[in-house]
Amino acid sequence: MPARTSGRGGFTLLEVLVALGLFFMSVTFFSMAYLNTLNAMASVRVNQGLEQDLAIIRRQALLLSDVEEVEEGGDVITGQHGTARWRIEYEPTKVADLFFVRLSVELEPEDEEQGVSEAVEEFYLTRPTWSDPVERDELRTQTRERLLDRQRNLNR
Repeated sequence: MPARTSGRGGFTLLEVLVALGLFFMSVTFFSMAYLNTLNAMASVRVNQGLEQDLAIIRRQALLLSDVEEVEEGGDVITGQHGTARWRIEYEPTKVADLFFVRLSVELEPEDEEQGVSEAVEEFYLTRPTWSDPVERDELRTQTRERLLDRQRNLNR
């Protein structure tokens, strides 16, 4: 007489449901990871475009040697953000011909739905043509005196 099998040739309903649950959880996880990667890549692309446009604006603004033109500001057409208006505020430092510069840029994208965005950069800049000759000489004299005082203090 042939031996009877126990009828366990397939999966139970519970095993199939657990397998499907694990499958959908892994699909969801990998889909979310893929979407996050796409969003990060898009963000990097936007930031690179902004950095390139700001470099163009910075170069254009800092090519000007006349203080009056710098104080007026100006407009630049950028590659990705439409028209940009820039203005520079600067403050002299205690060092001759060295200025603390604040470059403010308003970006007006060609797509009006995005709205105007603003970027601000702060940095130090050596610009002899912006200095008043009398103030430059006074600052150089003060710097020379400070250095001599430090040297005297070190020699004691």
